[in-house]
Amino acid sequence: MKREDANLVERCLRGDEKAFEQLLRKYRNPVYSICLRMVRNHADAEDLAQDVFIRTFNVLDRYNPSYPFSSWLYRITSNLCIDFIRKRKSGVVSLDQPLSGEDGEMPRQLPSDVAEPDREMENREMMKMLDQAVGALPEHYRIIVILRHQEQLSYEEISDNLGIPLGTVKARIHRARNMIKEYFKSRGLFTASDSPDGDRI
Repeated sequence: MKREDANLVERCLRGDEKAFEQLLRKYRNPVYSICLRMVRNHADAEDLAQDVFIRTFNVLDRYNPSYPFSSWLYRITSNLCIDFIRKRKSGVVSLDQPLSGEDGEMPRQLPSDVAEPDREMENREMMKMLDQAVGALPEHYRIIVILRHQEQLSYEEISDNLGIPLGTVKARIHRARNMIKEYFKSRGLFTASDSPDGDRI
């Protein structure tokens, strides 16, 4: 994977447009997904994802092929998202902000495989509340949770992607879980002995 991406980068630097299209096609969805989870708005996420690729390809000659291209790209993505959030309302995110889509605004909901309507509705509400809890996290905690639980990156990969020590990653994951737990408890969803689903958050 690392060698494949490095070859594509080399071809991009030689002006190969097909290589550019391959990298864009390969990473467009993951980058957009991270942006959307960070800024919680489709239009802003699309603009940010576009900015990520513009920034990436403008500095492509600085990429070190001894490291995974994805790590370098995700670091650019994370930095741009965090900068955007800081500039927009000083990083304050409305917990009730709906997502914007082609059909108007709607709350985020994730599908459930549970057959019972009541249980399905309960699960959807819980996932909506979890999404709001993650959205309420400070941006440095939020990006780590997204990389860990949406992108399924290891602690070591997150450390490489964000350029922070492994111990900091672990500490922030632990702190983020506590903040999410407190968010749920403040809404009467957990007792003192309860916690979100462990490593799943």
